[in-house]
Amino acid sequence: MSADLDLAEVLGRIVESATALVDARYGALGVISSDGERLVEFVTRGVSAEERARIGHPPRGHGILGLLIRDPQPRRLQDIAEHPDSYGFPPNHPEMHTFLGTPIRIREEVFGNLYMAEKQGTDGGFTDEDEAILVALAAAAGVTIENARLFDSTQRQRRWSDAVSEITQLLLEREDEDAALGLVARHALVLSRASASLVALVGNDSELDVRAEARAEDQGRPVASVARLVAPMWTEVRSAKQPILLAPATAAETTPWRQEIIAAIGPAGAGPTAVLPLPPGHGDGGVLVVSWDEEAEGLPRESMPSLTDFAQQAGLALLAGRAQKDRALMALLDDRDRIARDMHDHVIQRLFATGLSLQSAGRLATHPAVQPRIEDAVDDIDAAIKEIRQAIYQLHRPVRPAETSARLEALASSSSEALGFVPTLDIEGPVDELAPVVASDVLAVVREGLANAAKHAGAQRLEVRVTVDDESVCVVVSDDGGGVDPRRARGGLVNLAERATARGGTFDILPESPRGTVLRWRAPR
Repeated sequence: MSADLDLAEVLGRIVESATALVDARYGALGVISSDGERLVEFVTRGVSAEERARIGHPPRGHGILGLLIRDPQPRRLQDIAEHPDSYGFPPNHPEMHTFLGTPIRIREEVFGNLYMAEKQGTDGGFTDEDEAILVALAAAAGVTIENARLFDSTQRQRRWSDAVSEITQLLLEREDEDAALGLVARHALVLSRASASLVALVGNDSELDVRAEARAEDQGRPVASVARLVAPMWTEVRSAKQPILLAPATAAETTPWRQEIIAAIGPAGAGPTAVLPLPPGHGDGGVLVVSWDEEAEGLPRESMPSLTDFAQQAGLALLAGRAQKDRALMALLDDRDRIARDMHDHVIQRLFATGLSLQSAGRLATHPAVQPRIEDAVDDIDAAIKEIRQAIYQLHRPVRPAETSARLEALASSSSEALGFVPTLDIEGPVDELAPVVASDVLAVVREGLANAAKHAGAQRLEVRVTVDDESVCVVVSDDGGGVDPRRARGGLVNLAERATARGGTFDILPESPRGTVLRWRAPR
């Protein structure tokens, strides 16, 4: 019995050992609920899977099985049907007469009962010796089950800890918060052996938006369309900052919060439901909701301590991830301020002085071809100063996600004068949902691709394609110009390669067929 520490395996081995020792044809071990009133698990031997399917739902503890629950003492019967507590057998149940049962205790607590039926090799039924053997076996089984339960508890705690570590790593290393929330929902579902779960966070208007959900039949995922939890109960839960376990819904129950749960995660939301507040922070936190089937018995109450710790740690990981993103954004803005100051104090002032010097020299020029060239050079310098000032303005202005597509269109439109034609812009996927720092990189790539083609390609056709999916963002700029030698890439193209490398992405410059150049930049979202 102690050859394995997996609890399910241990229970099966106990039943096999018991049936072998007392020569029983059928054996079972019934695990008693935490309130000591019914069976919540029934491990059998001697009955095939097909027979179990025909019998239907496992016994809950009626009749002779319930007798041992109510009065946990060894019992030995010559004919089950003749006992006054006999409840009868369900249809398709194997015929049984002789019976022997005894409780399994763990430190004075009754864990469950061993049930043996149909003594083989004799017509006299189970003997005193069989009863003594089964009682002794039950005592040894109690020790084995306790060890297996301790091992199972340790393993479950390790899995909870691993889940929090995975979520924290995802939040700190990547900017995809929705993917991390989907992982929170999935881990809460699997580790608590629930039927459905959801994660809702407070949005900009102080209402709870459902951001991720998971069901037993699929993977945790961000939700496609945002559902809302607006019932007053949600505000009370967030204010109390204490987890609650809600009883299954009754047929007549129509409370708004229960309707909202069912609408978000389906019929499973009508069963026992845990509502756990996530720590407040940005937007005053949120909630983790986990629902079980109505037949889950003691699982909800058993899972509450681990779920509570998990919700607290997942919420703290969410806050840490957001704080890191804020620090990264502040560092980016500080760098932009420094670059803007340097460009204004050094580059613009030097260009302005050079322009004034050229204007003065133009007045002294006597050759008719020299003065127009000098004036053109001064005009180019003025235009460069305006572009640099515009770039400085953009450095001080963070990209708002909802503006990304509009700014891409503006870039394509503004480049038509330099190119001599309007480039084609194709946007696929939710580009307006990109994080601000990623959106800034995308705009920089498109801007450099357009500028490079205008300066060097001599193209008659230019296409820009921006593709966004769940994992990455890809920018492709292709033209039919004179082409470029990738080995001679410098300046802005080198900067694009560095941007890709910094994000764990790739950057390539490839020849187009029959002529032209393809610039491809890809990075994780």
